[in-house]
Amino acid sequence: MKESEGLYRTFRFLKKALLGLAVVLVGLVLFGYFFFMRHVDAPKAWTAADRELQGGMLHYGEKVERKAKVFMRRPTDYYRGANGVLYATNDRLIFIGVAPGDKFENADAPATILSQEFPNDTLLTMKGGRLYFLTAHGVTVTHPGAPSGKFAALGSQAAALDSLVDYVNTRHEAQRTAAAKERRLRQAVAALINEPLYYTVKRGDALFSIARKFEATPAQIQQWNKLEGDRVKIGQHLVVKPGKK
Repeated sequence: MKESEGLYRTFRFLKKALLGLAVVLVGLVLFGYFFFMRHVDAPKAWTAADRELQGGMLHYGEKVERKAKVFMRRPTDYYRGANGVLYATNDRLIFIGVAPGDKFENADAPATILSQEFPNDTLLTMKGGRLYFLTAHGVTVTHPGAPSGKFAALGSQAAALDSLVDYVNTRHEAQRTAAAKERRLRQAVAALINEPLYYTVKRGDALFSIARKFEATPAQIQQWNKLEGDRVKIGQHLVVKPGKK
């Protein structure tokens, strides 16, 4: 009986200790989030992003269709947001931002540029939602073979970010529709090519002239139509190209 009571007390103590530890950890996270969360200078970051993009980053024929001022938080520097710009071009989705600097570094130290890009094709997925403890409106971007990215709208940029996402998704939907239409057309053409081709004999036709017209030989026309001789009749339907199975 005493052993059971001792085990029960030990279990209660461990339970309270773990619960207390969890509360402390959550408290530290929330305290750090609300009191230490900060960003790099936003206007400077936007200027640096535009300068970086126009400084030779765009490919030949590539143009920016939409852009939104956003921020991201790297796992290694979560409490300090990296401001920047998310660009949607006709070829890619590009984020360019400025990494938060160390508070002990020289104020004149050059900014550290961050960049991340994704091919702007139908494999790209953009899922909107609340990010960073549900405090910001943003989008999660994924593409096979590339690390995912989480970008949140800064201030009044929610509408610009939504416009960018709508542009990308609408473009991809149009691409998928066009691809499906082309696929159906190819299937229809393939089916048509595989169908047998018939010809109705007209006045003046001969087996030799019919075969030459359809790039066949008289022997093939005879074989395909089970003709016993080389005579054909007006109105007779002849197979001039057999179907493919």
